[in-house]
Amino acid sequence: MTFQQRLILLVTGLVLLAVAAVTTTMAWTTRAALTERIETEARLAAGLLARGAAQSRDIPQEVDALLSERLLSEATLTAHLVALAETAKLAPRAISDRLKQIAEAGGPDEMWITDNRGRAYLHNLSGPDPLFGQDAKGGPRHGAYAGLLNRSPASVVSEPAMENGKLMKFAGVAGVDKPRIVQVGADVRRLGDLLRKSGADGLVDGLIATRAVEAAWLLDRDGRVLARGAVAADGASLSDADTAAAKALPPGGDVTFRVSGNSLLALAPIKYAGPTPTAAASSAAGVPAVAAVRVPYTEPGAMLSRQLKIGGLVGIFVLALGVYACMRFARDQMAPVERLGEAVKAVEAGRFNPLTLNEAADRDDEFGRLSRVFRRMAMEATAREETLDAQLVMRGAELETKSEKLAAAEQLIEEEQRAARDVQSGLLPRQLPVGRDSQFYGILLPGHTVSGDFYDVVELDERHSLLVAAGVSGGGVPAAFLMLMVRGAIREAARPGVGPAAILTHANERLCGESPFNGFATAFVAVYDRVTGTLVHASAGHRGAARIATDGAVQFLSEAGGPPLGVRRGAPYSEATSVMTQDDTLFLCTDGVLHSVDGHREPFGEARLAAALAHSRGMSVRDRTEMVLRTVQAHVGADGILAGDLVCLVMRRLLPVTETVEAV
Repeated sequence: MTFQQRLILLVTGLVLLAVAAVTTTMAWTTRAALTERIETEARLAAGLLARGAAQSRDIPQEVDALLSERLLSEATLTAHLVALAETAKLAPRAISDRLKQIAEAGGPDEMWITDNRGRAYLHNLSGPDPLFGQDAKGGPRHGAYAGLLNRSPASVVSEPAMENGKLMKFAGVAGVDKPRIVQVGADVRRLGDLLRKSGADGLVDGLIATRAVEAAWLLDRDGRVLARGAVAADGASLSDADTAAAKALPPGGDVTFRVSGNSLLALAPIKYAGPTPTAAASSAAGVPAVAAVRVPYTEPGAMLSRQLKIGGLVGIFVLALGVYACMRFARDQMAPVERLGEAVKAVEAGRFNPLTLNEAADRDDEFGRLSRVFRRMAMEATAREETLDAQLVMRGAELETKSEKLAAAEQLIEEEQRAARDVQSGLLPRQLPVGRDSQFYGILLPGHTVSGDFYDVVELDERHSLLVAAGVSGGGVPAAFLMLMVRGAIREAARPGVGPAAILTHANERLCGESPFNGFATAFVAVYDRVTGTLVHASAGHRGAARIATDGAVQFLSEAGGPPLGVRRGAPYSEATSVMTQDDTLFLCTDGVLHSVDGHREPFGEARLAAALAHSRGMSVRDRTEMVLRTVQAHVGADGILAGDLVCLVMRRLLPVTETVEAV
């Protein structure tokens, strides 16, 4: 694909991407705004229905309370009226007629006044005188009013009940002048009809009449529908998922939404002003707990589709216009680029003619400056090419000479390494002590370069052996020389009765005073008594010395001693004593074991060494050493690095101490 084609694709792609981004952003923004508006309307409608349902429960209670207060007031007034009439010596018939006039003038619908035995001898209704008693049944003669004769209680209000085809509510008080019952009643049928119209069904019908919602429901806590209404007859049902969501709505929560097909369902909990009934009481009494409204939800999708279609048409038009403009622009601007391309090919072929760039170089834009710079660079490059060819011949000769010198230096280094390796291997013990009381084993796995590590076992007398493991700094011939000095100094001081601390002190003084190299050495020296199993040891900055008990417990023996050899003249060294019992093992190694790292540069370390030693419980000294070395090599892997020579010296006690002493 040419640069011109890439330029056209780039510009048109960017234009198309911009149009698509703007169209998509506007479409989604419009859809979000419409969705927010619909949700706001649904929230308002659901909240209005919920508040109306809450008030429809509270209003009947308040109306009933006001009616009860009114009836009690009328009963009290009637009691005072009767007391005044009897004080005025009016006949009972005259008092009953007056009560009838009061009822016809808008007073209570029924009025009953008894004597001290509960017989209603005064009333506004014609008929026999009823008796208020505990066993009275039907009519206004309720047993709850019998207690008013002795003012227990002083007033009674009953719930509305059907009485002779009427919905009656009664209230009664005790007499004010003597023991009697004064009861008044009112027909509340019209009030009940009014409350029903302002109740749940009236609220739903009023909301549907506004045409703001498709359907509305009032549900109790168990999801039962108490009132419903819908614009269309087939839209007044709730799905099982919608009912489950209404049941799961928390009583004190906020309005939640559910998208169901092309409709949006809003669920609002009904919050009552008074004490909220329990879930069981609400379910039993049919108290509305959730208000649900459904509103159309097709407008956001239709608006999104319309916006995307408009954006697509605009994008096609802009794309066509952009392609045309890009082709014109590319054709005008690519002429100097084509000339430069031809000039590049001519330079590569060695037949560049500077005159071919005159037309491009005469331009005043960036392409003109680029053409002039390229022409100058091409001419300079042609001149330098001849110079470089001559220099290349000279550099080839010099490189051949240096390669010969490098090969000679590598051969010399290999010879020095071979000599240092011969020195190192020649200083190791040819044969380790053999006896039925102890078992010895030592090994050295050479590294890439000679590091100067070594081990040594010196028989001091018939019952004492000197065990040494040491490593020196650096590598090659200097390391081998330091190894010679350290080994010679230790063997020079190794005599019966001389402890490890004294041996290390002597070796340190020799290395500090006579070493021609700026190096140091670490060493672990131990004097082993074959008879008593006593091990007196000291460390000169050396790690990796451990005692493995019969049960597999590992104890590192590097706490006693001093600094590395050759670091500080006159440094003091301390020593410690351990007792080797039957099957106890002394394991010595150099830094090559501990400092070998894996691919993540994680050293092998004392923790992994202790785990390997504990895992090799019961093995012979050779098998235990080989298992440790295999563990180190497995830790290093293909990506790790061995830190020089791997040196191990292992001694295992075979006989118990008591048996050895008796044998001696």
